Amino acid sequence: MYPLRVPVLSVGRANANTLRISDSRIAAHHVRIEREDSHFVLEVTANDAPTTLNGSELQPGDRRTLSDGDLIGLADLVFRFTDDHGDGVLGRLWVVAGVHRGKVFRVDRADFSIGRATDNDVQFPDRSVSRHHCRIRRSERSWWIEDLESTNGTIVHGAPLSAPVRLEHGDEVVTGFSRFVFQEGDRPLVNLRLEPTPPCN
Repeated sequence: MYPLRVPVLSVGRANANTLRISDSRIAAHHVRIEREDSHFVLEVTANDAPTTLNGSELQPGDRRTLSDGDLIGLADLVFRFTDDHGDGVLGRLWVVAGVHRGKVFRVDRADFSIGRATDNDVQFPDRSVSRHHCRIRRSERSWWIEDLESTNGTIVHGAPLSAPVRLEHGDEVVTGFSRFVFQEGDRPLVNLRLEPTPPCN
């Protein structure tokens, strides 16, 4: 499973790729997957390595819009493209540092709390996080975050919060030793996965 954590994902054998596949059947720079507005596009960057989309052969330079469930063939390897942006969640918290590093929490309500205590909507079992650390809420079509008088503070844009501030898609939030990126539900970035799957018969 390979999450897309950047707007452009390059796949190939060379070290410079975002996703490096150490396999002689894969070209040094095989394909790119790029986010364009509300969809993703597959571009063939290999000159002489076989590439297919749902069993149809692609040529060097070809660009195709991807849909959920598409099968991408790179030489003899097949990957399944998964994009679950239509699941109706309001947002996500992608944890990039701390006890939950690598996890993604779904936000399914317009008002939720974050902290160490078990009664929070998102719990961080970390002593650097206060029992009730911060609160994120949606009001008048905007998201806001406020610190709940936490011991170590809540940091957004590198500054501790002294009052509620607007939270934008892609903003990074620091709570103690934990750090997460906020993502609006209709603008997903990390829930694209290339999932190895057996070749089609």
